[in-house]
Amino acid sequence: MVLSFAFISSRKTARENYSRLKEQGLLITTLKPIPHGHNIAFPVEKGEVELEFEIIQNSNPHENLAKVMQNPPNKWEVLGDVVVLPENSVDENERYDWLAIANAIGGNRLAIQAEISPEMMRKSQLKMLHGKDGWVIHRENFVDYEFDITKCMFSSGNITERRRMGEFNMEGEIVIDAFCGIGYYTIPMLVHGNAKLIHACEINPDSIDGLEKGLTRNDVRDQCIIHQGDNRKTMKTLSGIADRIVLGLIPSSESTWKLAIDCLNPKGGIIHVHMNVDERKLGQWLEDTVDWFSKNSGKKATALHLEKVKWYCPHIRHVVLDLKIE
Repeated sequence: MVLSFAFISSRKTARENYSRLKEQGLLITTLKPIPHGHNIAFPVEKGEVELEFEIIQNSNPHENLAKVMQNPPNKWEVLGDVVVLPENSVDENERYDWLAIANAIGGNRLAIQAEISPEMMRKSQLKMLHGKDGWVIHRENFVDYEFDITKCMFSSGNITERRRMGEFNMEGEIVIDAFCGIGYYTIPMLVHGNAKLIHACEINPDSIDGLEKGLTRNDVRDQCIIHQGDNRKTMKTLSGIADRIVLGLIPSSESTWKLAIDCLNPKGGIIHVHMNVDERKLGQWLEDTVDWFSKNSGKKATALHLEKVKWYCPHIRHVVLDLKIE
């Protein structure tokens, strides 16, 4: 740890302050920003407050990993301080020093990935190899997510979509986040998007536990109402109130399309439709989806943007269609 001057920023202005400090040559880029209460502290060249910051390590994790295990994987995830190895990448019965493997990549705990459970709650089936439990605080884009990685899924591949949802100006908007999970989109929409109020709908009690903690940690708990249960039931209680709706379920969110229309403010609004779609049929899917929403809403539906989030499997993309209903 190194003592440095610190610039204290709210989470809502963290991104713009980070860019400004960097442009002005005041940001110390060899040190890691840290949480400071409900704010973010940036290491800077001059100031009035001094704090201890961690030095950013520039060692090669691939080389470090090769020193402590045979046939190391060439990719992994890091969630908080937990290194998550790909499924089937190690033999759990081998006499490895699991802590040394975690340390080689910059973590303190180690886990191995597994497929998400196929049932409605889509629970994580990840297994801890070293560490007492799976609770993490995962920092991303000046937002803290808090959850148990052995019970709740978290896709690093969706990072661009989590960031994008925080970039919309939602000031004054009432938003419904269906399938909200631990707050993948809810928290960025509140912290960075300045949404007035979010109705977060989720069936998995473990995810709701993480959502509660994340909202509190990011100081936005009072701006979110949580609706626990099957979205197909809870969304029926939210008729006609939303300016914006996020339907963040893959492979298909189609079961809630009609409910989303009913939840929109009578004057219309924005719906973000998540879907896994065959890349070769993407144009036709977009056209058919816009047509479906037009016919079933009785209003004009316009495609504002189609975001290609990631490849789900060969030929299949996770996409998000931003629809305007007016």
